[in-house]
Parts: sequence; structure tokens; C-alpha cells
Amino acid sequence: MLRKTATVRKPSSRRMTALLLLLALLHPPDLSAQNLRNRTEEMYPLGTVIISAESLPDKVYEEQKKKFLISVVFLEKGTNNILMNSVGSGFVTKIPGVIITVRHLFDRSLVDMEKMKNDKIKSNPRFDFHYMFMGTIITDRAWINFPLFFVAAGEKGTLKDIMVLRTDVQTIQRAQIAGDIFNPNPYSILMKTSKFADAKVGEKVYISGFAPSIAEYLDENNKPTSIYADLINHTFSAEVEVPITNMPVNRAGVKILYRLRDSAEPGFSGGKVINSDGEVIGMTIAISHSKNFVYAISSKDIDQFLKDHKIK
Repeated sequence: MLRKTATVRKPSSRRMTALLLLLALLHPPDLSAQNLRNRTEEMYPLGTVIISAESLPDKVYEEQKKKFLISVVFLEKGTNNILMNSVGSGFVTKIPGVIITVRHLFDRSLVDMEKMKNDKIKSNPRFDFHYMFMGTIITDRAWINFPLFFVAAGEKGTLKDIMVLRTDVQTIQRAQIAGDIFNPNPYSILMKTSKFADAKVGEKVYISGFAPSIAEYLDENNKPTSIYADLINHTFSAEVEVPITNMPVNRAGVKILYRLRDSAEPGFSGGKVINSDGEVIGMTIAISHSKNFVYAISSKDIDQFLKDHKIK
């Protein structure tokens, strides 16, 4: 005997829309998680920090992680007294363990140190100073310092604002040790090389770097005291407005200087500028007075510099 089967009616499009709206009200999407995707990092000692005003493309998000704080530390000779600390950003070139940053991180501080020396030797004829280069890896658990050594810099009398540093053998050996998902090797960043590319007018790019923020107060003896207040880790989106190729700057050693429309911080000098595919199109060397524009020396200039100095 056949049983009569009940007919299942499909809901009308109007009823379906109403049902979907009801479900959306009962289970709203997690907008905060959506908005923060590729916008945050865990950064010691601050915890979770926002690193971009917008969600970064996956390749950009991964590439911007591969940057360092670069410091030039000036010390009084024969002591551990730090006289000056010049800080900027840097990243690995096409060669593992070889880091690029800006020349002015060092040479402008050196001028200031020479002035200090001339003042100090008036009361202390034996006064002198020395300096050392240092890189810092920022992780979610610590700041990890490693030594750097001078390799080459753009010639004086030019605007080749490029300086190349190399880490030591022991640090590279440490970087080659395999880590795992539970115990990643923070030094492995030194083995993650950059891929260079050119940029076109109107192309969207990303300016990334670190910017230390310093606070000052007077101590009990009314002497100015400086302390770290913050370490800004940020990636700005920008647009390539023009590749400058026929200005006086180009006759002073820079073949291509990109003008980018957006902002950056002074500590971003030496930081990478990345395209949407995660390729490095240049390095930040200056910002306009109003911070509306950023200037980046091209990856083509960087690549040629490495070749000219036979850096391998």
C-alpha cells in the first residue's frame, strides 16, 4: 500500500530574504575579527598591536614582518657610557645576512659626535669615542640584539643614501638552525631574502618600518633624561606618484627616486617599500616637511650598489 508523501514547499524569495535577515540578527558576523585580519601583530612588550590602517594583502603582511631595528651606538672610549644612539630600520637584501639601511643613520650622527669630542677634549684631553652597529629582532617574547659590521656606504659627495651591513658567522650559523611551529627560530629572519621589483606610476605600495618614540623629563638634578615611550611598528599604504629620473638628485648618484603619497615616521629611514606581491620596490630615505610625501630610493639603485661593491 502506497503512503501519501507530504509535499515540501520551497520558501518564496521574499520569505528567504526575511529568514536570512533574522539569522543575521541572531548571529551577527564577528566584525572585529574581520576588520583586524592582517592588521595586528604580537609584539614584546606591548602585546597585541595594530600595524596598519587597513587589512594588508597576505604577501605584504608576511613581507613586512622581515624588518629590523638598526642602531649605531656611540660609546665613550674605555667605558660603557653610551653617548648617542642613532636608530632606524633595515632589511635583508638578496643575500642572507646582508642588511641594507640608510647611510645618514651613521654619517649624520658621526658629525654630531665629532662636535661633542671637540667640546669634551677642552676639559678632558684624553676623551675619545668609538661606535658599533647592532640589529634588533622584535618578537612576541623579546627584543633580540645581534652584531652588525660595516661593509659599504654610498660615496661622500653623493646622495647615494645607502649603507650595507653584514652580521657575523656565529649569528648566521644560529639563523640556519631549524625551528618549528612551537619553537620558531627568531634568527631565521636573517635567511629570508628580499625579491626586488620596479614600480609604476599609480601603483599601490606599502611603506613599512619601526619608529622609536622618545619621552623626556627632568631628573632630580634638573638634567634632561630620555626614555623609550613607544616603538611604533606600522605599515602605511601609499601610491607611487612619480619615479624621479631627470632632476639634480639623479645627477648626484640616484638613478630613480620614487615620490610616494602618504605618511611615514623619521625612524622609517632604511625601511622597505613593498608592492602588493610582497616584492621590495625601494627603501625609504626621506619624508617631506609636512609628512605628506615619502621618498624612496629604488630597488634598482640598491641592486646596482650591491653589484658595484661586489657584495655576495
